[in-house]
Parts: sequence; structure tokens; C-alpha cells
Amino acid sequence: MITLPKWCRGTLNRPLLLVTVNSPGEVAFWLSPFLEELEKIVVPPRVWVFTPPCQFRSGKEEVVIQDLPLVERVFNPQETVWFCFGGDRVAFPPRGLVLFLGGDLFYARLLKFRSRYPLWVYDGYPRRSPGVDVYLARFQEDFHRASFVKKFFVGDLLRSFVERSVGTLTLPPGFPRFLFLPGSRSFAYQYLVPFFLRCAEALSLFFPQGLFLVAFPSYYTPGDVPFFQELSERFLPFFGETSSLIAASDLVFMVPGSSNLEVLYRKRRGLVLVPFFQEAASRVPVMGAGEFLGRMPLWGKIVKRWILRRMIRSSRFLSLPNQILRKAVFPELRGEITIERVLQETLRLLGQEAPDFPEELFPSQAVEKLVGLVVEELYG
Repeated sequence: MITLPKWCRGTLNRPLLLVTVNSPGEVAFWLSPFLEELEKIVVPPRVWVFTPPCQFRSGKEEVVIQDLPLVERVFNPQETVWFCFGGDRVAFPPRGLVLFLGGDLFYARLLKFRSRYPLWVYDGYPRRSPGVDVYLARFQEDFHRASFVKKFFVGDLLRSFVERSVGTLTLPPGFPRFLFLPGSRSFAYQYLVPFFLRCAEALSLFFPQGLFLVAFPSYYTPGDVPFFQELSERFLPFFGETSSLIAASDLVFMVPGSSNLEVLYRKRRGLVLVPFFQEAASRVPVMGAGEFLGRMPLWGKIVKRWILRRMIRSSRFLSLPNQILRKAVFPELRGEITIERVLQETLRLLGQEAPDFPEELFPSQAVEKLVGLVVEELYG
């Protein structure tokens, strides 16, 4: 437990921590373990969490955030914009900090301008950006190439999440245990669920004793999943048990996302699936100007499809572990994926050892380091 100096114990005017966060992965794997560790100090700060407008959000972030420890207020995208531009009169305590854990850095800068607090940025934006006082690197390579004057190598908070969560789920017998992860954006389920069903049907011919599992985020229900009846006839569906299922699986079929790193940290085999569904292309979020161009009337959908096809074909790796380690730790199947290719990769992967990772690139206790730095800043 982190202890504070006597002068600040029992202080009513506690420091204020303003946090921006975006996607479900950032909420679950970064914000959650950070707040759980921060709660351990004697006099924790007040915490306000902002979810800026962003194409990568699922729309369920606020529901999860409001149940996390220490969170005093949660601002949805509309409220975040209103607050950042001067709405909602607030008397800011003299001590505080703006902590960027995701979203659009523009809004974190506005929070700094309004509160007059320092701005710390975790992950992303390794090039020097106006208004950023401290850069907190998630990965070693980002730390070395970051051009900020003041920077720290913290490590991956997702690794801390994995270290703190232990799987206790009891599953029925079956081998191999195949886990399918469709991600957190429900609009893709309409296309992914039928594709997963075809994969499972083919795999069951080779593995009649196999156990087929599928995991959805906790904030969804069966009513949010298309073709759920057909899915439940072939799979064992779970909601909110993803981490336990990854720990118990023999092979994970996953789309690119935070789950890829969790599979690596739990040392499980994985296959990354990036199927191109033309009907869903206009709804897939992309970075930068591509998202803006995709919203143009008439030609927007065509442009978006072209951008996605080009990205899928030209990118060396789409999965984050593969990008960091610069090799196909998890093979990637992209575009028009055939069931035969899925079967071939499955048979090959089951004959290999599960991947490992270098400790120096993914150090443990990242969340403890981040909390220590924040406490030092807030309490001196």
C-alpha cells in the first residue's frame, strides 16, 4: 500500500484527477486496474472520467466506468464537449492532473487549458505534441523514439490486468477448447457470427470432441447478438468471462484488438481473422482522414471500402503483438477468408508450442509504476 505524508491525510480539498478514455479495451484493461491500484492509497484523489467523441467507441463505455472505484463523475461525449468548452461551472482544487488514457488528444488539451493542470499522455502520440507535459510510454520502442523532454517507460497496463485476474471458470469436458472472440463492436456480429458458425461446423468434423466457446463483453445480452439461437446450438456462449476463457483455451480465434495482447500474455495460441465484409465496410472505424472521407455523401461508402481493402492488403501486420515483435506471433488471415484456410492454420497451430514474449519488452507491474508517478505528482 502507498502511504502519503501526514500533511495531506484527512484533507477535504483532495486533488482532482481528470481522465480521458475511449474504447472498451482501454476502460477494462487500462482504467480499471489503474483505479483499483489508486484506491489503495490513504487519501485517494477525486476522479472524473471523460469519454470524448471518437469513432472507435462502442457506446457502452459510460455504463462500465460508473461502476469502477473512485469515479465521482462520468462525462459522455456530449457532456465532454460541453465541459471542455466552458460549460458546467467548476471550482478546481489547486492540485490536479489530466491523464490521457485514450480518445482524442484535442479534448485532453482543452481539459488542461481549463483546469490549468499538467497533461500526461499514456501510449500513442510519441512525437512531441503541444501541451503535453509528460509522456508515458506503453512499449519500449515508443519510449526510445518519443521526442518529449520528460518521459517514462511505464509498460503495458493490460499486462497488469492479466496479472491481477485469475480464471476460475469451470467448463465441461472437451478437447481442444476453441475460443472465438468477435470483439466489442456489436455491428460486426451480424457478419462475424455466421462466419464463426461455418468455421465451427468445419472444425467439428476434424475435432468431434472439441469444445466451442464464444465470449462477448459483459454489457451485452443475448438480445444484442444476431443469430443467437443458432450460435447457442453449436457454441457455449459467455458474457463477461473473456479473460477466464482465454486462460482455459487451447486456440483463440480473434479479430484485431486488445484481446490479442491478452492472449499473448496468457501464453495461448491464437489466429487473427480479418474477414472483409463489403456490407459492413462503411461502419468499420479507421484512423485519420479516412474516417472523414468515408462519411461523404454518395461516394463515402465506396471510398471507405477502398481504404479498408488497401489497408488489409498492404499492412504487414494488423495485430498489435505482431507489430511490436515484428513477426507473426499470431498468424493473420485477411480479406476473403476460406474455411479451408482456417482449417489449415488450426491444424498447424495445434501442433506448435504456445508463444512466449520477452519480459524486457512487456515488464510486469506497470500499473504500480503509473500510480506511483501520479501520487508523486499529486501529493508531492
